[in-house]
Amino acid sequence: MKKVAILTCSNAGLDYLDYPKDIRILRSMIHFGADESYNDFIDMDAKTFYNRIKGNPNDIPKTSYVSIGTMIQNFEELEKEGYEEALVIVISSELSGLYDAVVRTASEVNIKVTAFDSKTLAYSEAYMVLEAHRLAEEGKNVEQILPYLEKIRDNDKVFFAVDTLLYLVKNGRLSKLSGTLGTMLQLKPLLVLGDNGKVETLEKIRTTRKAHVRVLEKYVEETTGKNVITFISHAHADEYVKWFVAEIKKVFPEREVVVAYLTPVVGAHTGPNGIGVGYIKLDN
Repeated sequence: MKKVAILTCSNAGLDYLDYPKDIRILRSMIHFGADESYNDFIDMDAKTFYNRIKGNPNDIPKTSYVSIGTMIQNFEELEKEGYEEALVIVISSELSGLYDAVVRTASEVNIKVTAFDSKTLAYSEAYMVLEAHRLAEEGKNVEQILPYLEKIRDNDKVFFAVDTLLYLVKNGRLSKLSGTLGTMLQLKPLLVLGDNGKVETLEKIRTTRKAHVRVLEKYVEETTGKNVITFISHAHADEYVKWFVAEIKKVFPEREVVVAYLTPVVGAHTGPNGIGVGYIKLDN
């Protein structure tokens, strides 16, 4: 039986969940201007980050994925620990260059490294990581684990509403939204992260309240009669979370709702008070 290491990027937000600590997290960096850089979660956690950008709305943070050197160091350490394979589950390749970087790095180390493009982020990605770890603990190798991850990837979706499009626009993460910058920033659209791994606009909406109602409606419409895991990922938007949980429970009183923060490197693109309601469809 091969010893398989499971790794992910900090975009999954595992730090805000209960997770096995032998899962390695490749941490992205948050940058404010030219002089300030922080390791995601280690140097700056979600609450600290969101309080900062709320207080300084014009100080738009940038992000960068983990360095090649750090990746190589992690893979070499795993090899020394007796691991024969490493499975790295990463943020959507449409949103970051990390997937390609892991693929390139794989040729520079002795341990067999497989990169898996989650085509998502936050809790959907975290769930893939937790399932991969469970399967590895059961003795499955990477080749056997991948079909499970592909099935999750094919059956997850998250609907987002953000208070401002400023962060998505400035960081170049939004597609299929036309109009001038001034017009765009006044919108509170219904966004979706679906099968293609891109953030796209489903509807253009003018108020945050209406956007939240449409997120809820889409979630209910797509999950009625289905066996799903339900999750809310949020950018320090506690009041919004309470409303969504209460409304979901009205329709589906038996459903559990997993709530977790969007970690700072994701929040750098959503801005404060962004919120996503998503689901992972399971077999009935």
